[in-house]
Amino acid sequence: MAIQRSPARSGRGGGFLTSALRFAGYDFDCRSTTPTSQANSTKPGAGGVSAGGRYMHTLPPDVESARSLLEEYSGIPPEHVDTHVYQMRDRLWDVYPFACVGRFRFLSFEFTADAYYQVALFRLLQAQTEPEPAEHETRLLDVGCCVGQVLRKLAFDGVDSSRLYGTDVEPRFLDIGYELFRDRNTFQADFVIGDLVKQGEGDERLDVLDGKMTFIHATSFFHLFTWDDQVRAAIRMVRFLQPGRRDAMIFGRQVGTVLPRDNGKAGSDKVYLHNAHSWQRLWDEVGERTGTKWKTTMEPTETIETGAGGVESSLRKMTFSVVRG
Repeated sequence: MAIQRSPARSGRGGGFLTSALRFAGYDFDCRSTTPTSQANSTKPGAGGVSAGGRYMHTLPPDVESARSLLEEYSGIPPEHVDTHVYQMRDRLWDVYPFACVGRFRFLSFEFTADAYYQVALFRLLQAQTEPEPAEHETRLLDVGCCVGQVLRKLAFDGVDSSRLYGTDVEPRFLDIGYELFRDRNTFQADFVIGDLVKQGEGDERLDVLDGKMTFIHATSFFHLFTWDDQVRAAIRMVRFLQPGRRDAMIFGRQVGTVLPRDNGKAGSDKVYLHNAHSWQRLWDEVGERTGTKWKTTMEPTETIETGAGGVESSLRKMTFSVVRG
C-alpha cells in the first residue's frame, strides 16, 4: 500500500499541555510550555538535569536496553552510540523541547515488558509463517509514534517491517527517526502524517489506514487530551481496525489515577485521567457511537510520586487494552 508522506506539519503538536502531569513530576507528558528559544538557552551546561528538569545531560539507565538495537540493527559502532544518541536527542529537542525528548524517553523500551505488547509481537511473528489473504494481513499501527522506536524494536525482534505503520502530527520526528536508526533505505514501514483528534470531518490523510490494522499501539497518547478528544481519537482508531477481526486490540501505557477526573489545564481545556472504570465507560460511549462493543482492561504498574518529598499522589502508571466485546 503506497502512502504519501506529507511535508507539512499538521495538528496540535505542542499545543496540548498537561500541567497536571508536570505538577506530579512525571514525564510521560511529552509537551512543554517552554518556547524553543528559551529551552535551548538552558540546554548546555554541566550537571545531570536542566531546563526545569526536562533536559538530562547524561544518559539514564533505561536507555541501555536500546544499545543492542542501535549496534546490531542500526550498525552503529559501540563506541559511537552515546555520541549519536546525544546528537539525535538535541535534533529532536530543537524541534520541540518535550520532557520525553530531553529525558531520552524515546529510547526507553520498558513497553516490551507489557503482556499486551508480547501478545501483539507473538501474533505478528506467527502470521508471517501462515498464509493470509491480503485484506486480513496482520498489521500494527503505532499512533503518536514520534521517531518510530516501537516499530524499530518490533522489526529488530523479527517482524516484517512492511506490516508496520506509524502516524504522528510532526513529520520532522519521522525524518529524524530515519537518521537515529540509520534505516531509511531498509525500513519498509509506512508513516502517515495526521491528527486523530481533528474536529469536523476529521483528517482525511488518515483515511488510507482505515480497515487495515489488527493492532494499535497508543502509549502516552490518550492522557494528553480531554474526554471529548479521547472519544474522537478512539472513534478514529475503531475505523483503523479490520472490521470483524476478533483478535483486534488497542493497547499501550498512559498516566491514570485512582480518582478519574478532568485534571489540570490543557490550554483552555482539561485533560481527562482514567481508572479502569472510567476507561470502560469511555469505550462504552465509543461503542454506542460506532455500533460496536469493547471490553477494556486498565491496570496500575507503578505509583507516581509528586516530587515533593516523595509524597504519593493519586496518579499511577497504567497499562491498558481494548478488545472487541
